[in-house]
Amino acid sequence: MFPAVPAVAPPVRPPSGAATVAPGTVADGVVPDLGWLPFDSVWLFVPAILVGSYLLARLVRWASKRYLGEERGETSLDRAVLAEVHTPLSVTIGLVGIYFSLVVLDLVESTPNLLAAMLTLLVVLWGRASIRIGDRWIEHLQDTDGTYEFAPIFQNLWTLTVVGGVTLLLISIWNLEVTPFLASAGLLGIVLGFAAQDAISNLIGGIALYFDNTYKVGDVIRVEGDMRGTVTDVGIRSTTVLTQDNLLVTVPNSVLNSTQVVNESAPQRHMRLRIPLSAAYGTDYREVEEIVLGVCQECQLIRDTPRPQVLFGEFGDSALIFELRAFINHPLVEKRAIDKINRGVYDAFEEAEITIPFPQRELSFLEESGDLREFDERLAVTTEEGGGRGDDRLAEGDREADRPVESDREAD
Repeated sequence: MFPAVPAVAPPVRPPSGAATVAPGTVADGVVPDLGWLPFDSVWLFVPAILVGSYLLARLVRWASKRYLGEERGETSLDRAVLAEVHTPLSVTIGLVGIYFSLVVLDLVESTPNLLAAMLTLLVVLWGRASIRIGDRWIEHLQDTDGTYEFAPIFQNLWTLTVVGGVTLLLISIWNLEVTPFLASAGLLGIVLGFAAQDAISNLIGGIALYFDNTYKVGDVIRVEGDMRGTVTDVGIRSTTVLTQDNLLVTVPNSVLNSTQVVNESAPQRHMRLRIPLSAAYGTDYREVEEIVLGVCQECQLIRDTPRPQVLFGEFGDSALIFELRAFINHPLVEKRAIDKINRGVYDAFEEAEITIPFPQRELSFLEESGDLREFDERLAVTTEEGGGRGDDRLAEGDREADRPVESDREAD
């Protein structure tokens, strides 16, 4: 006898208009079974989902604006985050309502491009919000605690990371085929390596400058003794410096990493000036010190602490050499401070009848003698006989004889 074949129950079809969810899809396990809904109830349920999601999105947006509109003393981190999140959150709620409506109407599989466009919009919005939240977080740490001196280069690195993640998600959403590009990735990598070697060098140089704690935004730096200015921005490729001539200079990070950079704002912003001074021999050095320190007290650009000092440096050829050492509040006022000190010292020395020596030069000429006139006559005759060509050695001797004798003498 043949074996008994078990009876197979016929497949049960859902009622007309009910939602069917394919296994393995996004909606599988998420959307409840709505097969019990009749066809008319489904069309009533869809508007309810759309209206509910719209009202919820509007409620979130209204509550966020109301909270952000309240006047507060300072902007906290949570307010900054909410200011960037409330728009993507409202859009997400609205798109989720549209998605569930498509699931109820069993249109998910027939509208793949629509779903991909919705996901693309969400990814772009949340990626933008992530970049701005990262920037706000770094700025908040810099403002609240001075120990978190995050260089702006990390803002750029965070931006690159988020953009890279968004790009990978978009490739996955649209199922783009990248195999043809991977086949030529080796050759493309070599080409890009040669083309972007300067950019990579600048990027590595910027990271090295940050970890070396060379400078930060707002510091006054001097590069190779020629350029001096305030750091306004530290980017991935270069650093922007505002000079004293109000000019923006862009310096590649690789150059700053390989040359000498003097940070005049570290470890503290006040810096010391060294101003040379001189007075004639016979001047009381105690009087000079008293006059110079009095000028420093009247100058508002000179700090009271540490106190200015006047050092007796050396005995010069014709003057007593002094050096004023004083501190100023900011490196960029150096020129103005030196100008005020020099003007004040000059006026004070003139009032106290203290002489400031200066070098003098005296020139002496030899008187013309009979031997020189005879030499000139013989030189002229020789020149006529030689067709206008004289003896070079005689001419040189003539010039040596007529050359004035110089003697330098320093006079008080």
